[in-house]
Amino acid sequence: MKVSVIILVFIILFSLFFSFYKLPQGSPLTSPNLEFPLGTYINGQNMINVNAIAIINTFIFGTVVGIIEILLAATYGVFSTIGSRTRVIMVRFLDALTIIPRIPFLLAIALFYGTPEGTFLRANFFLTAIIIALTGWSNYARQISENLYFSTSMPLLSRIVGKLSFRLSISQYWPSLSSLTKKFFIPAIIDGISTYTAMGVIAGVGDPSYPTLTTLLNTSRLLPDWWLFLIPAVFRGIVIVILYIISDSLR
Repeated sequence: MKVSVIILVFIILFSLFFSFYKLPQGSPLTSPNLEFPLGTYINGQNMINVNAIAIINTFIFGTVVGIIEILLAATYGVFSTIGSRTRVIMVRFLDALTIIPRIPFLLAIALFYGTPEGTFLRANFFLTAIIIALTGWSNYARQISENLYFSTSMPLLSRIVGKLSFRLSISQYWPSLSSLTKKFFIPAIIDGISTYTAMGVIAGVGDPSYPTLTTLLNTSRLLPDWWLFLIPAVFRGIVIVILYIISDSLR
């Protein structure tokens, strides 16, 4: 885990540095060489800078999704344990949300707020993150609810008292809840990044104002220049694998 964390911190610091420090530009679509190790973008910008900005925006997107999903999941999970009958109803609601085909549903929503531009769909960066989070929190809420309900004496108390106060639930569940939010936060980040990538690859959803690794993958679909696709894809793969390793270690 330590090695993965070190690599992740290095990638973030490297990307932050080259997000602000601009390297020399060249001719558009210059293939990788000694002067431009990763080549140049369609506007001549050095691909080191382009990928650095994309990595930071990718992390921002995933973090926004992760925070919203975990906050909603934790809150709903605690509320669902206040009473036995309440829990049955709320858990069934989560099951109903989970069976909705997520990607087709998200793409249908994106058509309402996005703007078609050729083969792409321009969609606000932060609005897309919020919508992805609102469709992905239910899976974590289900798991948090199950873990909380069967981890303490609260089920027995709820049967005796009938219904427990939200404050009492929070005070009883806080140690377990804190551990669960840490456990599911990184998977929620991965969920945000992966879902956004699926929307981008399938329907070209993205926001040019906040280019991510997904945006670069979308752009490369229309061009034969391999470095526009392969390098962002490699960076995305490295980021996702490192996050998975850290997530598994935390569990």
